[in-house]
Amino acid sequence: MKGKGGHGKVRFVAATPSPPGESVRDKKRAILEATLAVLRERGLSGLKMEEVARRAEVGKGTIYLYFRDKRDLLKALVEERTWAFYRQVEAEVRRKAPFFERLERILALRLDWVSEWRGLWAAVAREAEKDPTPWLQGLHQHYLALLEELVQSGKEEGAVRQDLPSRATAAVIAALGCTPQLEVEAYLEHLLGVLRKGVAP
Repeated sequence: MKGKGGHGKVRFVAATPSPPGESVRDKKRAILEATLAVLRERGLSGLKMEEVARRAEVGKGTIYLYFRDKRDLLKALVEERTWAFYRQVEAEVRRKAPFFERLERILALRLDWVSEWRGLWAAVAREAEKDPTPWLQGLHQHYLALLEELVQSGKEEGAVRQDLPSRATAAVIAALGCTPQLEVEAYLEHLLGVLRKGVAP
């Protein structure tokens, strides 16, 4: 197509190619997010692959390109959301900030994670694995190791008593925030108050 002075020419601009695997990651992430949304709204018994596909805006068959079956999908969901939480915790543990400031943020992240699952995490894990205990214990060990690192840094800072075993203290912190009985902010404030009295020198 021509025009005066060359102004009427049609110019084609090449599309910028996506990095290898980006489309795969995006679709897989969309499927996992859709699965969690359906679980939160309808529960485990209401989880249908057709609904997951509709929400993820993919064909039902696409789900099976990434996951063998519903059990494989649920296992991937538990692992993806758990490791996402652990990455957030790791960033807080290694942040240059006072011990109790980091602890407060980690407990807040823990409460957010519990709220995200709405009590479904254990049921989903049992559905994903016939015997989920070894698998879940393996995941939990990483969380314990991060919290142990946090406690140790608190000792070095002088915010945590030296006589407290780091591993046992980490296990106590890991057990907190599972089923808040109060409004979240009040519960978090209470937890921190208890911990300050129990671990501070």
